[in-house]
Amino acid sequence: MNPKKLNEAYENRKEEFHNYLKNIKSNMKVDIFAIINTTLISNPYSTYFPKKFFLKDYREHNNIYKFLESSLKFYLKQFYFLLSYLISFILYKIYYKKSKLQLEKYIGIDIFCLIDNINNNSKFEEKYFIGLYDILNKYNKNYIFLPRIYGINKNPFKLIKFFKIINKDKRNFLFEFELLSLKDFISIFLMILMYPFKTLRLLQKENTQQDILFNNELIKDIESVGFDAFSRYIFGENITMLSNRINKIYSWSEFQVIERSFNYGVRTNRSDIKLYGCQFYLNYETYFNSYIYDIDFVQKTSFHDVLVNGKYYIQNREQVKYKNGVSFRYKDVFLYKFSSIGTSIILLGSYIEKDTKYMLYNLSFFDNIIFKNHPAVNISRFGELPTNITVSNDSIYKLFESAELVIGTASGTSVEAVACGVSVIIIASHDNLTANPLIEYGRGKIWDIAFREDDVKRLYNQLTEYRKNNIEEIQNIANWYRENFFIEPTEENIVKAFELDKD
Repeated sequence: MNPKKLNEAYENRKEEFHNYLKNIKSNMKVDIFAIINTTLISNPYSTYFPKKFFLKDYREHNNIYKFLESSLKFYLKQFYFLLSYLISFILYKIYYKKSKLQLEKYIGIDIFCLIDNINNNSKFEEKYFIGLYDILNKYNKNYIFLPRIYGINKNPFKLIKFFKIINKDKRNFLFEFELLSLKDFISIFLMILMYPFKTLRLLQKENTQQDILFNNELIKDIESVGFDAFSRYIFGENITMLSNRINKIYSWSEFQVIERSFNYGVRTNRSDIKLYGCQFYLNYETYFNSYIYDIDFVQKTSFHDVLVNGKYYIQNREQVKYKNGVSFRYKDVFLYKFSSIGTSIILLGSYIEKDTKYMLYNLSFFDNIIFKNHPAVNISRFGELPTNITVSNDSIYKLFESAELVIGTASGTSVEAVACGVSVIIIASHDNLTANPLIEYGRGKIWDIAFREDDVKRLYNQLTEYRKNNIEEIQNIANWYRENFFIEPTEENIVKAFELDKD
């Protein structure tokens, strides 16, 4: 695949792509089966539809055979996960000992629980909204965690240790297992049974090559739907049965299928629970699923308000309200002091393992590279690293102090680097659309993108030379990124973003 060709095709056809999907969503029957559809959500890491659309890869397939194959894979996976979910429910009943809801009203905090991390550390540490909870306590706001437990589908017995850890935590938790009934298990079973056939309603009349492609990927993507698309929908429904005990919910949001189904479960049953989508991360344009449109609001899959990491991310919508949030995870960017150019090449690992592996094994012309791995990826997956690469566990801000240049892809840390005045090279993906969190501002001066291996050395020379000779302009660009992509998590900004002074 030619990364530059794909990038150019994306730039030329992105409006056509968004309009095509919008037209399908505007004309479909809205129900749980449609709103969790992988092809329509178009996360480029869950479906090949976006990539093939931009490349005009219109090869036809035998959709009857593909439907049978994809459906069989779907059923095998889903019924295994349903059994795992039943075991998880039983383990919850045996091992979860905390008292149930005690108060009349709570704020719901909808977050991921990475079970392997929690079990390995033997404690629950909430890092998505770090800095919020002291303010909630100060303003006498009762909150309760609504955990999305990640990592138990294949081995639910990890929950034994997990629940023992949670039992010792003094904070409040509401797990979906608490509200489950036999009727809910039957509902999930029936949704799984019907899903492949309900998907066929989305097939388009094949008037264009795009329609043929969409239909091909629609059938292929049947097997890609996650079990939690169904279980979180049921959880959303069940929360609405708790009277007024939870009247607002803050969700960590990439607007993935689990959020869409949860929101749909809440909003189709209650209109008085306010949903906030918290996008407190450094996004990128090709992460299509994360952007929320008015049609999502009309179809009741969206949040009411979307809180973002910086004013650059504010979108102009009529019904969905985009607002300034706070940069909980990036407070150090406001403390960093500009330093002179260093001597180290810093390589930032991504959660997209293929892209990280490509970078690790295609930068042999640098003598010494310091590699900072992504925390969600096991470094052993990359095998024995080249001899010119040293692994570091130092904080990125410590690494920035000695950085001559940062190299990365699909990493929001690239924006942090630029906001600290460090030059950055983005390595274009050789497998998919490039996840570049930076924008055109400052390109060719403080950052640029390498499509080929020989681009890296050329851009290294260009960017380091520019930085040496134009340090004042580099600092101005860095300040612009800091002001537009981040919001300092002060008490005042937290109270304003979360509307804690309104109740």
